[in-house]
Amino acid sequence: MRGAPGTVGNGGPSGMRGEAPAAPARKLFSGMGFSALAQVAPLLTNLALTPYLIGHLGIDRFGVWSLMVVLLATLTVLDGGVGASLARFYAYHGARGDREGTGRLVIGSLTVFLGLGVCVTGLCLLLAPSVVAALDVPPPLRHEAEQLLLILGPLLTLALASNSATALLQANARFGRLAAVSGGSCLAYAMAVTSLIGHGPDLPLLAVLAAGRYLFVTVGGLWAGVRHIRVRRPLLPEASERRDFGAYAFRMQLSGFTVFLNGEIDALVIAVLLPVRYVGVYAAGYQAAMALRSLPLYAFPPILTRMTRVYADHGLPGAVREFSSLERRWLPAVLTYGAVTTASVGLAVQVWLGTELALSGTVAAVLLAGYSLQVALTGMRTCVVRAIGRPGLETRYSWCSTVVNLALTVPLTLLFGVVGVVLATSIGLMAGSLYFVFLCRRHVGLREQPLPGRWVPATALAMVVACLGELLVLEAGWHGALPLLLAGLPVLAGLAAASALMGSELAADPRAGEKECPLGNKEESS
Repeated sequence: MRGAPGTVGNGGPSGMRGEAPAAPARKLFSGMGFSALAQVAPLLTNLALTPYLIGHLGIDRFGVWSLMVVLLATLTVLDGGVGASLARFYAYHGARGDREGTGRLVIGSLTVFLGLGVCVTGLCLLLAPSVVAALDVPPPLRHEAEQLLLILGPLLTLALASNSATALLQANARFGRLAAVSGGSCLAYAMAVTSLIGHGPDLPLLAVLAAGRYLFVTVGGLWAGVRHIRVRRPLLPEASERRDFGAYAFRMQLSGFTVFLNGEIDALVIAVLLPVRYVGVYAAGYQAAMALRSLPLYAFPPILTRMTRVYADHGLPGAVREFSSLERRWLPAVLTYGAVTTASVGLAVQVWLGTELALSGTVAAVLLAGYSLQVALTGMRTCVVRAIGRPGLETRYSWCSTVVNLALTVPLTLLFGVVGVVLATSIGLMAGSLYFVFLCRRHVGLREQPLPGRWVPATALAMVVACLGELLVLEAGWHGALPLLLAGLPVLAGLAAASALMGSELAADPRAGEKECPLGNKEESS
């Protein structure tokens, strides 16, 4: 938007002083808690409904639904970078108290999303039969699959609109209201699915219920954030605002396209080469891996909002100091969490869906290994580069991941089949994450932080506790959503044991001993 910082200098941008100072740590952690509640609600809803849907729809029909979800996720990512940019620009307007700018951004984003939905609907009207014919969909399900594609455009518009409403609340630190809206929509959706979806051709109805959930979030989110919006002419962002937003969104879209190449494309490749039921098998493992990956990411919205305001008030040196403070705790905590969940997720998926879907557990474990390292190394760095207006660094590392992934996909698939597809993705994510660490050190001055001295024994203990507990739960022979909750207890016990060993080191003041600004080294900040 107009005046938005787009380059990194020696200090903060002039005239960018928020109405309030950066939130204290207590408020930040409170925001993280409500943000987690808001984002964990869809996660828990999907985990609870997946066994129900497989049981009532059958694995073939569930595979068709999973393909629809993949297409929706793909189009949501490929929205021109608009959705991924909204939280940053909403936060920027909020820091300046610019309610008119926020209002223009709301109306502009909804207009873009409506246009995208219309375009997708037109394409689906023309191509739906050809797309279904190109996939290995059983003949009795082809009519339902075509109906789903015709609903895809309106569903996309509502999904993107709900993202805009969510970003508005996140950027203005309205996490309690966001949690209420998200939780209410998921509860209503779950009740509707279990009441209305039975055995039979109910896929179009399921899509309508999903659209209703997105509509609930859109209307509820905009109503909850109405105090931050003022609608005045001009209704749409002016030319200078559109240029600033468009340049930022373009770089975010380049990063988003790599998300597609590193994730959703795996399901599309499987859909083309294998029967559609294998999309469901893959989707279950992918869902488990993404769910566990997402838990640490729930801290991102309040951290990004805080980082943006720190940068607005104190410039790049303030943002770098804030990174150092947070990274000393983030890195060991997320690495331990990733190691424990990667070791145990294969068993947990079998508890969730049954031993006949053990392949889904293998898919989840391989993906989660890459996701865990990615989140640990890039998490705080992503918040910094987005806050200071340097998403191009994120784009470069994302494309590094993609190139490695594409180079390895064919040979690893020939060696290991479906597992080889996700193994290539996982290795690509690891390589790209290490490259991002290098980029952030060189161009922004973000230093790597050491792990606590007790990290290795604490993590090893946690992995042993979690895996032994998962084996005991699996031996009981229970399957479904409720046994999955039971399977989470050994993981929590392992993480608690690790926290007890590392607690004193993690609780220490991360600013202690920081004697110089990370930018003090000219070579590192070049």
